[in-house]
Amino acid sequence: MSKVGFDTGGEELLGRVGPLWEKLKTHHAAHSVHFSEFLAGRTFADRTADILSHGGEVRVELAVRSGQDVGYCVCTISPSGTGEVDSLYVEEDFRGCGLGEALARRGLAWMDEKKVTRRSLSVVYGNDAALAFYHRLGFYPRNIQLDQLPASA
Repeated sequence: MSKVGFDTGGEELLGRVGPLWEKLKTHHAAHSVHFSEFLAGRTFADRTADILSHGGEVRVELAVRSGQDVGYCVCTISPSGTGEVDSLYVEEDFRGCGLGEALARRGLAWMDEKKVTRRSLSVVYGNDAALAFYHRLGFYPRNIQLDQLPASA
């Protein structure tokens, strides 16, 4: 297997995230206890608009093997200086070898360079396996946000 390299940039790299994000969306929809339909209906254009709406800085880390994107981490810093790991995904064949952690740590190192003191992320309720991963990176639950399900038609 050839070595995995990294491409790093800003919002100009978001388009390359799309195909991998679609796989993450499917994963989230399968694991969400209450919002599967909502998650399945989201588009990458919706997600990109969310990421860009905060008006701050965007960092995209892409893991690349043999010219193929196999993982990504998107981080943002809001105008108020709060950092967020907005989205992270690694292809199944590349999981378990530290690639996700490497991508996340690259994004967090960018936040260090930018002197960010508060960092956060969201995990889809029901995706419990992600919690242990993020605990290793120093993230722990601070509060629980509840969203109301849309009324049935």
